[in-house]
Amino acid sequence: MIFMPMIDEKFKLEKLIESLREEMIRIGIKEGLNSEKTIEISQKLDRYISKYQFLRN
Repeated sequence: MIFMPMIDEKFKLEKLIESLREEMIRIGIKEGLNSEKTIEISQKLDRYISKYQFLRN
């Protein structure tokens, strides 16, 4: 049971990462890959992916 919080956090991060990917793609198609919104979401996605990778190790 000690590992439950970590498993729960990883699950939440997986869902958040998937949601951000979908949003980034949608906005990238609509506004372009170099739009401020697309870049902002991409950077946020990078931070969450890094955090997820840290938890996996």
